[in-house]
Amino acid sequence: MSGRARGAAAGTLLALTLTLAACSAPPTGGTPVQSTPSTPTVQHQRDLASAYVASTMRTSGVLWDDAQENAYAQECRLGDGTSGALDNLTRIGAGLPDPQAAVQTVGRSWAADGLTVQYSESSLNDGSRQFVVKGAGGDVERIQFGAATTRSSLAAVSHCGTGDAADLG
Repeated sequence: MSGRARGAAAGTLLALTLTLAACSAPPTGGTPVQSTPSTPTVQHQRDLASAYVASTMRTSGVLWDDAQENAYAQECRLGDGTSGALDNLTRIGAGLPDPQAAVQTVGRSWAADGLTVQYSESSLNDGSRQFVVKGAGGDVERIQFGAATTRSSLAAVSHCGTGDAADLG
């Protein structure tokens, strides 16, 4: 490379460096720019809730019926009052020989993840005793696991995120 070409290249590099430095330099004078935390998208919230449901399914020991899986979106309100969307996820599975133990195992797992956990019991239509654990916090707005000797169920609601429920289909 000739001396003239090297000089031109060095000048171009210097100009580019100064331009990039000017673009990334903080503004001078005035009020500093405040960054605001962005609200996650409904798809991000859906992904977190779906992963948490999948983890709970593994922890529960239930044989889940893939044909009994449902997910649907609905409108919600974000903290700033604007419209957003959340996702509802439900699963149905087989019964368990010791449903109370499965519910306790799931509840301990949720508590270890930082969720607030509450236990209860109810009866199914066929009279079977159902043990239930409800959780709130973490990667889900709320989640519920119910187990009986005849069937099990799992339902979760994601946190509200930015987006439109109609776009989720």
